[in-house]
Amino acid sequence: MIYPTSLRRGCALWSRLLLGFALAITAAGRPPLSAQEWTRFRGPNGSGLGDAPGLPAAFSANDFRWNVELPGTGHSSPVIWGERVFVTATPKNSTKRLILCLRAEDGGVIWKREYETAGYHLHADNSYSAASPTVDSERVYVHWASPEESGLVALDQRDGRELWRKELGPFVSPHGPGTSPIVYGESVLLHFDQEASESFLLCMDAKTGAERWKFVHAGTSSTASTPCIYEGKGMAPQVILTTRTLGMLAVDARTGAQVWDLPRLMPKRCIASPLVTPRGLLIGQCGEGRAESFVYAVRPGGAGHSPEKLYEVVRVGGYVPTPLAVEDYLFLWKENGWVTCLRASDREQLWSERVEGPYYGSPVCVNGCLYNMTVRGDLVVLKANGRFEQVARIALGEGSHATPAVSGGRMYLRTLSRLICVGGR
Repeated sequence: MIYPTSLRRGCALWSRLLLGFALAITAAGRPPLSAQEWTRFRGPNGSGLGDAPGLPAAFSANDFRWNVELPGTGHSSPVIWGERVFVTATPKNSTKRLILCLRAEDGGVIWKREYETAGYHLHADNSYSAASPTVDSERVYVHWASPEESGLVALDQRDGRELWRKELGPFVSPHGPGTSPIVYGESVLLHFDQEASESFLLCMDAKTGAERWKFVHAGTSSTASTPCIYEGKGMAPQVILTTRTLGMLAVDARTGAQVWDLPRLMPKRCIASPLVTPRGLLIGQCGEGRAESFVYAVRPGGAGHSPEKLYEVVRVGGYVPTPLAVEDYLFLWKENGWVTCLRASDREQLWSERVEGPYYGSPVCVNGCLYNMTVRGDLVVLKANGRFEQVARIALGEGSHATPAVSGGRMYLRTLSRLICVGGR
């Protein structure tokens, strides 16, 4: 049917007004970046990208908002929802897991939950509290693993009550566990990759703990990496895994079916986590000891397209800190302190400099600066651009294996036995 021009114009104008109104409502309902929730290891989708207006690039202990002692030590990183900070710790000479909920305002303890677990052999640089929690608007989820028993629990954000628990069985690894769970939509995902006949990616209902699906695969080399989500145009959301056994692969986040894989892409152990660059590439990293390590850039598959390895970067050593992508810059951070900046789209090296370490934590980017903590206890700050510039080195008073977290205009720095807050009003 053909309508008069005046009516068509009126309908078009009305449609534009409705669209603008809908976009305004959507934007209004979306929290500003400075108020973002830091729900998992390395923040939103593991990107390591945060914003904290007013946070000085260089500061000292005199600028700490608060600095509290935790009732134990650990390597896990904090996660934040609103005005609550969640972190795990293990008391001295103990194998217990403590889950702590702290006030973001002053670091005071809101609640504490304790789990007794058996001891087991760990790598000298690992910890019983290595896995970071993940959090949503109602619950916080914590994973632990041991050769005797492993589990994932959901606790009520308000008071720490256990809401559900999933028993996962023994975890086999000579170095101990390291991977962390993530929340995606109404699901909790955990990659239980061990050195045993069966490993799996598990998807559970966040509210009830009911199993939604389970992607089972072989396990010959335990993984400490934490998955991320790729959401391509016209594609089902994909859970991205990196593992020495399977390479890089994608699993449909809705069904658990494998979407694509690059089976020979990861010839070494995967400790660093995969990430999605701002321009839609996937970055994976593997290595072991002081031998060669590898970084791969992949164009993801799906919707009738096969995945494609675009390039690889071969280095000597350097496989623990997770890479960081800022715009078209890709920052690679070795344990020994060599930091390299590449153009992510074509791997052209822009600079490579030594920044005294060592490092086990991963960098994050806040307000145009890179932040990473050394094992000895310094927070190093670099400019996040194509020219090397060290902004500051800030003494934290204690060593760290953790990664900074950013939410509500504040930065949270977890050392071995303390949690420090900087910024905010």
